[in-house]
Amino acid sequence: MANGGIDSNEFFSALDALSKERRINKEVLFGAIEAALISAYKKNFGKNANVRATIDPDKGRVEVLSRKTVVETVEDPQCEMSLEEARAIQPQYEIGDLVADRQAGGRAASARGRARRDLR
Repeated sequence: MANGGIDSNEFFSALDALSKERRINKEVLFGAIEAALISAYKKNFGKNANVRATIDPDKGRVEVLSRKTVVETVEDPQCEMSLEEARAIQPQYEIGDLVADRQAGGRAASARGRARRDLR
């Protein structure tokens, strides 16, 4: 990969090898990595962040989603988003809706890097 990271095929091949070498159930391994991604994200963006990480080996995808509640007045920008911001993403959003923001690029990559260090 040009940015110094690994592509998804390499990532999942490495997980498969680790699972076999250490005799760790893949689901347990995926759960640990998902938890590490969440921890790394929260260290970088705040412990109150509502975030979810998922690993889908069938699709070859690792995804980190930041989730914010749509509110009239934003009091905690880590967990809340204004109605105007939400409607800029999708006009159908209403107060109380949960908006999922896929974290990509440098933010997710840096969180993945920290998660790899945390797993060592």
